[in-house]
Amino acid sequence: MLSFNPLFPLSIAIIIVFSLVSFFGYREFRRKLKFLALRGIALSFVLVSLLGIILQPTYLSERILVPTLLLTRNYQKSKVDSILHANSKLKVIRTEDALSYSGSSTLRSWQDLSSENISYIIGQGIPEYAFDLLRNKDFQFIPAATPQGITRLIIPAPIFINDRVQIKGSFNSTEKTKLKLLGPGGAIDSTNLDIGESSFSLSFTPKRAGNSIYSLVSEGIRGSTSTERLPVEVSPTKRLRVLFIQKFPTAEVRFLKNFLSEKHHQIAVRYQVSKNNFTYEFDNLPQEKIDNLHSDILNSYDLLFIDQKSYNEISTQERGDLKKSINKGLGVIFLLHDAKEKAISEFLPVKTTVSSKDTIHIRLSSSLLNVLPALPIELANDPSIVPITKNKNRILSGYFYSGLGKIGFQFIQETFRIGLEGNIDDYSFAWTPLINNTARPKESNFKLKLVTAFPIYTNEPIDLTTISSRQPSLYAESVMIPLKENAFVEGHWTGRSWAGKSGWHQLYIKQDSTQLNYFVSDSSEWRALRISNQMKSNQVYQNISIDKSNEVSHQVPFPKLVFYFIFLFSSAFLWLAPKI
Repeated sequence: MLSFNPLFPLSIAIIIVFSLVSFFGYREFRRKLKFLALRGIALSFVLVSLLGIILQPTYLSERILVPTLLLTRNYQKSKVDSILHANSKLKVIRTEDALSYSGSSTLRSWQDLSSENISYIIGQGIPEYAFDLLRNKDFQFIPAATPQGITRLIIPAPIFINDRVQIKGSFNSTEKTKLKLLGPGGAIDSTNLDIGESSFSLSFTPKRAGNSIYSLVSEGIRGSTSTERLPVEVSPTKRLRVLFIQKFPTAEVRFLKNFLSEKHHQIAVRYQVSKNNFTYEFDNLPQEKIDNLHSDILNSYDLLFIDQKSYNEISTQERGDLKKSINKGLGVIFLLHDAKEKAISEFLPVKTTVSSKDTIHIRLSSSLLNVLPALPIELANDPSIVPITKNKNRILSGYFYSGLGKIGFQFIQETFRIGLEGNIDDYSFAWTPLINNTARPKESNFKLKLVTAFPIYTNEPIDLTTISSRQPSLYAESVMIPLKENAFVEGHWTGRSWAGKSGWHQLYIKQDSTQLNYFVSDSSEWRALRISNQMKSNQVYQNISIDKSNEVSHQVPFPKLVFYFIFLFSSAFLWLAPKI
């Protein structure tokens, strides 16, 4: 029932007080004066008052919290009036950036949310980190109007040199707008947007590795302009060891092999001449015999391409070794040519249906419309499938996890025709993301991920997670970040840091070369995106708690003035006693 907030460490405070009272008590009882019993009681009161002043005790109390309506920036007054008309007993508070409302008080700090029983949040909502301070999340969120500007942004990661990159998002405007992407060398791409909320896609191909600042510039037909800094981290090309296993040569594999070897990947190709004889091709790689797909061979490669006929003819032992290698991290892309092959059901563990459409009309990275044959297969919606290329709602390429490895698929056929027409960007877009995402990941004892969504602002928290079998030493620049392990998931660590000044920053793990770069934006940037993300998070968090109790326990401090008066009157009696 009692708690203490001592001015000094508890043990030191008690020792000091008892030492002083013992000394003066001894002196007092040696004096042959009247009122011995009363002087003893006065000394006890002095002891209690000194302990009260130094230890600052509090007691537990319970109170009923009044349901509260929280007004945030850009709330609609008419909706507030309607809610208060239906429930006049609601307490009304507002954030400092929200307009004043009759009878409302101001929320000075997000910390004050812990003492409120929030039933309604109206307007643009509260930041995601403030939800940690809510007593419960049983509230209703009534959003404000969608802000003007970029309201959704998807930046692919990782980005590699010479890869065609598409930045997608949504833009909301009351006028027709031209959106331009500017790079370090100037304008790269642009698109025209209609009135209202429109989707956009802008492309670029980075030519150097490192951290760069691009810009998204919007120009309205009425003369309004805005510029947002877009941080882009480009990684060096990942050099892969790729193995092709084919029954016989095809133009598709020939073109893909040449494309990858030009990017300095290490390539090995095996064609079957007869039942037990093979022919090989090697690029950027020493020659070796690969007559048997045993574990040692498979574990030395990052990615395996294998066609259906070759897979059907490998031995049971080879299939077992292949599955073990995939579970250990090997990436496999199955080259499909026949929708009726049984191997499809083994490599695609989701429900498939035969489609009547064996031709697709698709735009890849450029505005050119490509007409290509496609395997007549449609996949059922399944969260385990990560799509790479889609045509409307139809998934044409993607991958799924199998142990530590991944299995990829490509339903688009004869993609080499795109390259032969000289459209290398589209060809790269069809294959490079699939290859980079499916190949064996870089070996590391730690996996570091930023949880806080872009944009990140100065002096705001950054949440992150890391996966490790042992506790990592995680640093933000030179400051160590305390981590805690999930009580239910072993090896899953979470932590929180705070954003510094605007610009590029780095998180790194001391025991490993694992690092993560992130960018801190100015508070004036990406306002529409931030507000849009904030309103979405408020909609997700609302009404997820079943705790409807309005009672709250809290610690109430004993009035300090009482201890001061007790000390004063007790000391005064001890001073007056000899004089009476």
